[in-house]
Parts: sequence; structure tokens; C-alpha cells
Amino acid sequence: MSEPSTNPKEKKREKAAPLLGCYDDLDGSCAHAWALLARGVKDRRSPFHTPGLATVSPQGLPEIRTVVLRGCDPQTRDLRFHTDTRSGKIADMQKQPQAALHFYDPSAKIQLRVRARLKLLTGEAYATAWDNTRPMSRECYQVTQAPGSPLPTPADVVFDAAATNDGADHFAPVVANVQQIEWLYLAARGHRRALFDFTGSNSQHSWLVP
Repeated sequence: MSEPSTNPKEKKREKAAPLLGCYDDLDGSCAHAWALLARGVKDRRSPFHTPGLATVSPQGLPEIRTVVLRGCDPQTRDLRFHTDTRSGKIADMQKQPQAALHFYDPSAKIQLRVRARLKLLTGEAYATAWDNTRPMSRECYQVTQAPGSPLPTPADVVFDAAATNDGADHFAPVVANVQQIEWLYLAARGHRRALFDFTGSNSQHSWLVP
């Protein structure tokens, strides 16, 4: 039987959380990244449920805000979130559809930096997204003033379901088609960083220096 280590660094490693099975597996790490994104849609407590979305304004200024992840399709590499048609996000994506999303789970010590191309859903895809939106969420789109408009007092926000078609007139489901995912896994034994690139005809995965 081996003696327990007296090296402080070794002891710290022994107490660290177990390594992911995909620790040295590129394809496995990519699959795990998509699994975390899919869980972020279904689990409100998941840190991946509310990523940061970064865009560029028509004036060329950086903009970042939190969105709620509403859909994830690993096959088409699409993520989905919802916004208001009058939101600054819409003006940003119409001028520059390239965007980035940031996800981080402090307990799992996993960060994803996602580069994506944004597109508004229309037709049946829009109708499906709207039909699956809960009444409480629809109220957000029943406000008659545009998001970010000045108010004399907070109580001056006006909700009008009839004037906004129950909110449907201002509902904007957005798909973020994932172009790249940069994976970072912080582990006591040694960090792992990788790039999953989906821009070519075949996906290209490569390790990076953490």
C-alpha cells in the first residue's frame, strides 16, 4: 500500500473534483459542451440558462447583455433566445449579424465562448416559438413603449395586450447559428482549452494553450 502524499500540491489535487471523462478527448469535450448547452435550456438553475450576448451597435460600439437560452439543436448547431422587435439587439444584428455568447459554470469550472451568426425566425418557426411562450413571458412584449425608452417614473410603463396582439407584435425569436465554440475546462491537474470550428464542410477540432 502506498503512503499518502505529503506534498501540498499533490494533496490539493487529491481533494479536487473528479476529472471529466472527456478530459483528454476532443470529440468528447465537444459533445459535453453541447450537452451543457442543451441542459441550459431545460434547467433554470443551470448557469448556462442565462448567457451573456455580445453584439456590435450600428455605431460600431460593443454591446453586451444577458439573454435566456430558449432552444438548442446540436444537429443544426442552433441556439435560440427571445427579444423585443424594438430592442437594440435587433438593430445590432441587422447591421452586423455576427455575435458572441459567453457561458460559465463556476462549479464545473467550464467556460464556453461561442461565436455565432444571428437570424430572426419567421413563418412556422416564429409561430411555434410564440405558441410555446408562457403567458407570464408574453407580458414582457405587451409594453407599448420600446425597451430603453425614458420614463418619468418606473410606474409609467404601459401594458396593453389588445394594442400589441397579446404581445405577438413585439415578439422576436432569434436563432444564433454556432460557428465556433471555444472550450475551457479548469482542472487542478491541468487546464484544457480547445476550439471547435464548424465553419467548413467538416468540423475541425483542435487543442489550444490554456
